[in-house]
Amino acid sequence: IMFLSNQNRYQCLFYPYGAGAGDTVNALSDDGSSSAISLLRPFVFFGMTYNTIYVNNNGHLTFDQSWSSFSPYQFPTSGGRDLIAPFWTDLDNRNNGVISYKQYSSGSVLTQATQNINQYFPQLQFTATSVLVATWDRIAYYPVSV
Repeated sequence: IMFLSNQNRYQCLFYPYGAGAGDTVNALSDDGSSSAISLLRPFVFFGMTYNTIYVNNNGHLTFDQSWSSFSPYQFPTSGGRDLIAPFWTDLDNRNNGVISYKQYSSGSVLTQATQNINQYFPQLQFTATSVLVATWDRIAYYPVSV
């Protein structure tokens, strides 16, 4: 998933390129998470400004703390938790697959993100200034081991 920032406008976009060189890889852990990731730019999500994010192994991203929930339910989430949930399900990376992330503030990923957003939302006249790519690549559904 890519998070794109341009001044006060933000977009999310699926980034289908898998893990790449220089990515930080999450630990092998059922229901685990990354440590707190300091965002390169503040991220405004439904009126709340966040400076950190967590890439959770069960296919979602959270802002206030890591979260191990693996059973999706109807939004809004209980307790008002802000959540981005591209793959919210019971995943287990202990035996196969890679969960990783990387932030970008320059280069071809920003160029591609800018082009993709403007292709689908031409009225925005968008220019990406930072991108977070989170990847869940070939992760098995719990309790599958291969």
